[in-house]
Amino acid sequence: MRPRAADLACQRPHPFRVWGLWHSCIPALRAAALAFAVLAAACAARGQERLSVDSVMARVYSYTARTGLKIEDFTSEIYARHYLWTRRRGFWQRYIPGMFRMERGTNSYFGESLARYQFSPSGRIDKKNIAAYSTMPYLSPTYDRWVGRYTLSIYEPNLFTDRILSPLNRRNRRFYRYHYLYTYVSGGRPVVHIRVQPRISNTQLVEGTIDVEAATGRVCLFAFQFAYGWGRFAVSGEMGREGRMSLLPGKITLLSRLNVLGNRLEERFEATASYRFTPPAAPDTAVPRSARYDLTEESLLRTDTTRMRYDRAFFDSLRPYPLMPYEQEVYRRREVADSLSAAAPPAAPSRRFFSPHAEDILFDSHSLALGAQGSVELPPILTPSMVQWSGSKGISLQTRFVFNFRLARQGRLDFAPRVGYNFKQKQVYWRLPFYVTILPAYDGSIGFEAAGGDHMYSSRQADEVRRQLAGVSGYDSLVNVFDRYDFHYYRDNHFLFHFTLQPVVGLRVSAGMRFHRRSLIHWNEVAAQNGMDRTLTSLAPRFHVEWTPAQYYYRQNGRPVLLHSRWPTFMLDYERGIRAFNRDTYYERVEFDARYTLPLYALRSLYFRAGAGFYTRRGADCFLDYDYFRNNNLPEGWQDEMSGQFQLLDSRFYNESRYYARLSASYESPMLLFSRVRFLTRFVQKERIYCNLLSVRRLGFYSEWGYGLSTPFIDVAGFLALAGHRQTSVGCKVAFRLF
Repeated sequence: MRPRAADLACQRPHPFRVWGLWHSCIPALRAAALAFAVLAAACAARGQERLSVDSVMARVYSYTARTGLKIEDFTSEIYARHYLWTRRRGFWQRYIPGMFRMERGTNSYFGESLARYQFSPSGRIDKKNIAAYSTMPYLSPTYDRWVGRYTLSIYEPNLFTDRILSPLNRRNRRFYRYHYLYTYVSGGRPVVHIRVQPRISNTQLVEGTIDVEAATGRVCLFAFQFAYGWGRFAVSGEMGREGRMSLLPGKITLLSRLNVLGNRLEERFEATASYRFTPPAAPDTAVPRSARYDLTEESLLRTDTTRMRYDRAFFDSLRPYPLMPYEQEVYRRREVADSLSAAAPPAAPSRRFFSPHAEDILFDSHSLALGAQGSVELPPILTPSMVQWSGSKGISLQTRFVFNFRLARQGRLDFAPRVGYNFKQKQVYWRLPFYVTILPAYDGSIGFEAAGGDHMYSSRQADEVRRQLAGVSGYDSLVNVFDRYDFHYYRDNHFLFHFTLQPVVGLRVSAGMRFHRRSLIHWNEVAAQNGMDRTLTSLAPRFHVEWTPAQYYYRQNGRPVLLHSRWPTFMLDYERGIRAFNRDTYYERVEFDARYTLPLYALRSLYFRAGAGFYTRRGADCFLDYDYFRNNNLPEGWQDEMSGQFQLLDSRFYNESRYYARLSASYESPMLLFSRVRFLTRFVQKERIYCNLLSVRRLGFYSEWGYGLSTPFIDVAGFLALAGHRQTSVGCKVAFRLF
């Protein structure tokens, strides 16, 4: 049945009811429209903000190129003041790397200095100290903690010479985010205040703010904070306004804070600079090509301290702004302490486990002057220069001291003995290098070097082992054969005399004579019955060539000091034993080695090393002893001594083969894996990836792959050794930085 019209009419809503329903929805619709408008405005503002920040930063990146400004030679007069507050607990702070000596208890120090610097774009810094005064007894009055490391131009890739990527350089923009904060007017020009944030957590990046002129891209002010190692730092500055002055800061303030094991340090360094620019000299096209690598005038640091003032009264009439109350208090306490110490009798020694004098002897290194011509650096008694541990070699210690003495006609005498001990091998390693420079202009020197401690076996035993290794291919099986064989080791002591000359800078030629005396460690009846000699001696002329093409250098006191080169360093070593003592110890050895470090952008680098060596002739009792393929028992220093070295290779393989071929590479970066982790980035300063490849006669193809990281106090690396596509061993190495 169809519905009636009256019934349908009753079901329709009343017009007034419809209007009331619509009227009740108006506030909600208005709110939605308002929210949409606000959201649209916010999106538009955000897009405008992003566009504004991007455009402003683009002007910052191109500021020096657009304006044609360059930092040529200029003179700067820098007034600096240095405030330091320390609190020391215990003598453990002496082992903190990078920490200078602290006095016991809580102390405050303050000092001022005035110096004139002459800068050049290639690195030359001529300095004249005008005046200096400091209350700190352990710092030199001319101590420059920050001036020499700051690059002065914030538009360069690095804020400091060896660290911190500048957020104001175009190449670093992928590491940072930039946020608009507000705009204000300064000198009739709009200035944009921008916040800088790193995209990742890393000690090479900073966060902070910059004030930029919107129209030109000139940075007016900057304030950055960053953490590195044990401390936190904050650097701020005010840039110049016009011309080349806009590339250099007129005032810099650097704050640093450190707190380690209760040892605290707070430092404030302020510097005010005035500049005077000199016009660049016209290029000399007549300079010979060989002389273009001589950067003596660009790189030599000369310090003139004539008529230098060391009194505080000089600064009372000079300082550009008055001292703060806490700075005046430090000066006042110093004057009171000086007056009391002059009148009072010496105080009784305090009851401590070590007296201050004993701590200095046991835990500090010392530099002693030997008249006006020489000096000697003595190591601390209880602090080794280097401590290392590895699974294959155990714990090893090393210490050394350095002796220098200047001779007539710019000659020099250098003596730097080193000694090390390995607890697992129970071996003492030592080296006594002695050099006398007689022709400084050509780096001509006479060298005497004695060294010893290595345990080796003769070629006669190597041939016997080689016969037992016949048909054995697995790495583990080869090691087992080595372990079953009863080696009779000789203790090797040698003496090297050579004359070295550098006829052309970058080309070093050396000729000399090497004498070996090897003594059997355990002499017994078995060794005598096998016809082994108790002592084996050998004498061999030696010729060595080292060449670095296109080597840049500068001369100091007439002596060439090498700087850098874009080419690898090639080395060739030839040595031939003669039948002078034991007739069966003759040999002829040839070795080649090449090393190269390729610096990459963002503080990264690649290291390559390739080498080969072989014996063309050898007697029955000679020793297969290579110069560039051996265990490094006395590493030179902390510059990543793990690169280019085999860490897991059994030491007996160094003396088994009559030839070897090697290839090593390592990649170093401060932003790899763990250095990006938020809570680890303050301590993981660098990370490295290692690759070492080797080919010897019996082992065939051998490789080591490793990963390592470097912190302020320890270097750690793990390695995996592969031979014949089979895993052979896994190990690690640890080096402690105890100074």
